[in-house]
Amino acid sequence: MNRRLFLLGLIWATLAAAQVRDALPVPDVPGYKTLKCDFHSHTVFSDGDVWPTLRVAEAWRDGLDVFALSDHSDYNPHKQDVQPDLARPYALGQGLAERLGLILIPAIEVAEGDTHCNALFVTDPMALRGTKLQEVLRRARQQDAFVFWNHPGWKQTAEWFPIIAAAYDEKLIQGVELVNGSTFYAEAFPWIEEKSLTILANSDVHQLATRRNRPVTLVFAGTADAAGVREALFARRTAAWMGGEVWGGEQYLKGLWEGAIKVENPVLTKRPGVSSFALRMRNLSAIPFRARLHQGPSWLRGGGAELRPESVTAGQLSIAKDAPASASFELELEITNLHVAPGKNLMVRLPLRLEQAP
Repeated sequence: MNRRLFLLGLIWATLAAAQVRDALPVPDVPGYKTLKCDFHSHTVFSDGDVWPTLRVAEAWRDGLDVFALSDHSDYNPHKQDVQPDLARPYALGQGLAERLGLILIPAIEVAEGDTHCNALFVTDPMALRGTKLQEVLRRARQQDAFVFWNHPGWKQTAEWFPIIAAAYDEKLIQGVELVNGSTFYAEAFPWIEEKSLTILANSDVHQLATRRNRPVTLVFAGTADAAGVREALFARRTAAWMGGEVWGGEQYLKGLWEGAIKVENPVLTKRPGVSSFALRMRNLSAIPFRARLHQGPSWLRGGGAELRPESVTAGQLSIAKDAPASASFELELEITNLHVAPGKNLMVRLPLRLEQAP
C-alpha cells in the first residue's frame, strides 16, 4: 500500500474527527427510534477520493447515526495504490465508528452494466464479485443481505427494467433509492407501494462530503443498533429526506410532524377591535415544514407558513365579524413538503380554542 496515501488518509480523518458534530435533530415517532442514515458511499478502495476513516468522520460530523461504506465490487481505479480488498473499508472504519458512537454497516455495490445495487449487512464481500447481477444477488441472499436498487434513473429515464424485474421476481431486491445525491426519481415513487419496496435516500458520495448537503434515509427502528436497522429496513419503516422534501409512509411522516411541531399559543384570545392573530408554532427539528391551510371554520381565514428548522414561526390568522365569542375548533393543514404518495401530501389537524378576552 502506498505509505503516503495511508498517512494522508490518517491526517484527513484526524482533522475531520476534530470538527463539531451537527446535531441534526429529528424526532422519534411512536414506538420507534428515528435514525439518520446514509447507506451509499465510496472510498479509495473503489472510485472514491478519501480514506474510509474520513468517510466515517464526515458522517459523524453531519449528524448521522448509521453509515455504510459501499465500494464497488469490480471497479477500483486506485488499485496501483490500494489493494482491492473489499473487506478493508469496513475493517478500517469500524474502530473510529465505535469511538464516535456511529453504527457502521458492512456493504458493497454490485453492478451489471449501468444497473447497480447495494447489498447491506454482507459477511463476505469478496464473494460478491462478478458481472452478472442476478447471480451476484443470489449470493448476497445467501449472506442474508438487504439489497436495494441504486439510482434507478441514472443515465436514462427510470423504468422497471427487465434485469430488475427478474431480480425482484426472485425476491432478490427489497428497496430502491428514491433519492440519490441531489436527484429525486419521480418515476420510482409509484413503485414503493405497488411493489412493496423500502424507500432509501443516499449520498453516493465520492469526493469530500459537504456539511448539511447530503440526503438522509430516516429509519424508524425498534432498537438503535445494527439489528434494529436491519429489521426496520426489511419491514419498510423508512423515509427519504433531501433538503426541504420528505417522502414516506403517512404513519411515519405524521409521527415526525407531531414530534417536531409544538403550538405555543393553542388558545387565541379575541379582543375588541382586533381581527388577526399570530399562531406561534415551534419547530424542534432540522426538517423544515411548509404548511397550507386546507380547511377550518367558515369565520376564519389563513394562508400558508414555512416552519423553518429549529425556530418559531408566527402564522397569521384572521377572523370575521361573525366569529363566536368562544369556540373549540380544528385547522386542517396540508404539509406540502411531506409526500405520502405520488400527488398526495400529509394532512394534519391542529386543535385550537378561541376565547373572548375578559
